[in-house]
Amino acid sequence: MGRRVDDTEPASGTPSLWSVLGQVLYIGTIGYGGPTTLTYLRAIFVAERGWLSEEEFLEAMSLAQILPGSTGVTAMSYVGYRRYGYLGAVVFPLVFLAPSIAAILVLSWAYFTFGHLGFVQPLFAGLGALVVALLLTATLSLGAAVFTGSRASVVLGPLIATVAFTGSLVFRVNLVWLVLGSGVLGIVLFWKRIGADAGTVDAGDVAVLVQHNEPSVSPARFVPLIVTAALVAAALAAPETRVLFLSFFQVGLLAFGGGFASVALLQHVVVDQMGWLTFTQFRDGIALGQVTPGPMLITAGFVGYKVSGVWGLLAATFGIFLPPAVVIVLVADLHDRFKRNRVVQAVVRGFQSGFIGLVAAITIQFGVGSLVSWQTWLIFLGSFALVWWFKRSAGWAIVGTVVFALVFIRP
Repeated sequence: MGRRVDDTEPASGTPSLWSVLGQVLYIGTIGYGGPTTLTYLRAIFVAERGWLSEEEFLEAMSLAQILPGSTGVTAMSYVGYRRYGYLGAVVFPLVFLAPSIAAILVLSWAYFTFGHLGFVQPLFAGLGALVVALLLTATLSLGAAVFTGSRASVVLGPLIATVAFTGSLVFRVNLVWLVLGSGVLGIVLFWKRIGADAGTVDAGDVAVLVQHNEPSVSPARFVPLIVTAALVAAALAAPETRVLFLSFFQVGLLAFGGGFASVALLQHVVVDQMGWLTFTQFRDGIALGQVTPGPMLITAGFVGYKVSGVWGLLAATFGIFLPPAVVIVLVADLHDRFKRNRVVQAVVRGFQSGFIGLVAAITIQFGVGSLVSWQTWLIFLGSFALVWWFKRSAGWAIVGTVVFALVFIRP
């Protein structure tokens, strides 16, 4: 059943910016996870309001799948850019993330202020088991999506995943090298097996397409870029926020496959490289990221708060979610050619396969540290069954975990 069209919309049926942003905020408030966000985006923007065509939605969804960063943020950036240019590419993801940023701010403050209280320890023991279940679900879901179709995907994809898994869990290879190596293996193993009709892009194509998309030379259209540049400059001004911003910007650039696919990369930067959190704190931060309505990568805000308070939270969050908006502005007009380019497809498939191996490795690491009692094993098995077998929202698993942990797990 559709909602009543807002009174703020013009009689012509063209929605006002505030009306559209209201729906973006609504999706950001209720959309737990990338797939859920895309479901609500289609239901509201395509089916109910008619603000997007089915073709435009599919373009947003396909770009969200192949570009780095959170799928929800990438899709919102694309929709905003298509409708409002640079303004939409910046404002849409900011509005979408606002509820998550507010939630992670409150949860981070509570964690680092009251984390020593007795009832908190059982709660996070239960949430840690839940995270293991969600990581296992993500591993299986990613595998089902990537290791399908051609024989090459079924055979060669798992091969890349195995290399990444072994390199991470057994040989402790630097995660950045494993990610880049997965992309190289993707080119070596896949590019000849991808359709020969894939297009290529040259400098002339780029110039013509960008000019076609933005014919206006009004200075006003550059205001969002100026504001974004000012925010980047502010993040780079202080040493602590500079390190946070740059570190998480790099993670955002390599976050192919969505949030859970990037957990291993996050751990490498946050725990192993920078030492900002202990392993237990990082696991708890992932759990808190699940409690918020937004993407899992909002955990960056938790890390930023630990390092430098509110400003650190904003710098880390801005850093990890800025790459999708930047990449969208660069490639949105090249979408058709970009998605058919054989080299691009091969690299992305290599990244996706490698990330599956990395997620499997981090699942085992989290499991060893979290599944330490019959209560945590029961939470793990129940949550996995609820989300994977019965296809229920992770929100139900969160509620059940909190109740069970507070009742049955003792400090």
